[in-house]
Parts: sequence; C-alpha cells; structure tokens
Amino acid sequence: MYSDVFCKVYNEFGWNYYPEAFGEQLLRFLNREKIEVATAMDLACGTGILCQILHQNGIEASGMDFSAGMIDIARQASPGISYDVADMITYRPEKRFDLVTCTGDALNHISDLHDVEQIFRNVCGYLNEGGYFIFDILNENEVSTSEPFEMDFTERVKVWFQMTQPEPWSVNLKIRIYEDGELSFEENIRETIHDPVVICDMLRRSGFRVLRCADTLLDEGDCHGTTWFVIAEK
Repeated sequence: MYSDVFCKVYNEFGWNYYPEAFGEQLLRFLNREKIEVATAMDLACGTGILCQILHQNGIEASGMDFSAGMIDIARQASPGISYDVADMITYRPEKRFDLVTCTGDALNHISDLHDVEQIFRNVCGYLNEGGYFIFDILNENEVSTSEPFEMDFTERVKVWFQMTQPEPWSVNLKIRIYEDGELSFEENIRETIHDPVVICDMLRRSGFRVLRCADTLLDEGDCHGTTWFVIAEK
C-alpha cells in the first residue's frame, strides 16, 4: 500500500499529465465516433484526474483504486464523484456503466493472466450492452531502462526513481522518497509486459469485440510512449 507521502508526491509531482492527456483524447474519440456515454467507471483511478475530466464534461463518473491514500486525495478534490477502495480482480459494482477505462498501465501490475482475464469477465458483467472498455498496457517494443533520476520535490522532500528491465517480459520501477535526508519510503513496482495478442484473445473469450489495438488512441494522436491502447466493445 502506498504511503501518504508517496500519494502526495504522486499527486503533486506532475504524474497527472497522463490521465489529463488521455482524457482529452478520449473525449475526442467519443465525440468523433458519436458515442454517447452517460456513466463511466475508471479502474485504478489514482487521484481521480480522469474521473474529474469526465465529470466536467457531463458524464456521471465513478472511480476505484486499491490505494486508500489515492482515493482520499480523489475524494478531497472532487467530493461529488463516487470512489471505492477495492481490488479490481474481485471488484463487481452493482451499477452498470456505458464506459469502463483502465489506464496508466494498471493492468501490467497484474502478473497472473488468469487474474487479468477475470478482470475482463467482471468488466463485461457491469458494462452495458454496446458499452466500451478502453485501456492501455505496456508496449513491449518501447520499454527501456533508464538512469537513476533524482529531484527536489520540496525543500524537505527529495524523490529518486529508476526504471529497469530485469527480465524480457517485466519491468521494475524503484522509487525512493527522502524527507530531511532520511529515507521515508521505498517501493519496487514490478510490472509484467503482456502480449497484446494474448490480451485481445482473452477479451474475445470474455465477451468483447476488439475494435482497436494500436500505439495511439486516435489515428492522428501522439503516441503515449510505451503504450498499447485497446478499445473493446461489449
């Protein structure tokens, strides 16, 4: 579970750029395809940035995340949006949605493919007929290691992180947070690189029609670095 310090750093460090960019392109996609969305669920919503964007555009948005710290920040920022603390492998809300999203390579945090397929079956169960499931996964062709990066978050807080690839089908993000020169938080986030062909096959078995799997959400959009975007319809 993320510490309160890490959640604060995540929220203020600038890592919200991704849901902001994704939200802009998602709205363009929905408008271009004339897809009407009244209700939406964002799995692994983090601090709720995408939920806020959808809510501001007239969509009744909800979110869930495994981290209580992330959800606390999301609730403080947008008390009018419904958020749950839950595990998306077992998450089965009673409400149904027109759109379900899962971004920021959240599915790569799930190493067991049986669990990934269980998530797909669950999503299909709480998605309305004709609804859309849009998510991203790491692009195995673009993942690379990096040199350690360090910067001052505040006068008291310093952030250090590094991306490595210990195995061909996995990556590791090591994050350290120092307060007043003392290590206050260290996290090794291990992600599994999933084969997009396997992922699309699992979607079809789970009741979806795969419409797109590409390194951009839109044909004319910019590539979001190390990502495959998948668009599936129930």
